[in-house]
Amino acid sequence: MLSVNRALDQRPESPSLVVVTTILQLGLVVMVWLLALVPAALAALTLLLVKAACGAFRPSKVKGPIAP
Repeated sequence: MLSVNRALDQRPESPSLVVVTTILQLGLVVMVWLLALVPAALAALTLLLVKAACGAFRPSKVKGPIAP
């Protein structure tokens, strides 16, 4: 068993394989973050728009003309 581990340790890694694996791992991390953040951002934006719309359609509390 020890000789198998030594053989694996001595085998050189392919630089292109390392680059491709790193890019795939980084892409997976970015996708997971986006899948987690996008729904939360959409929920916050929806809540903000609903509150703004409710405030825009609420009757004004100002009575009569505004004095200069």
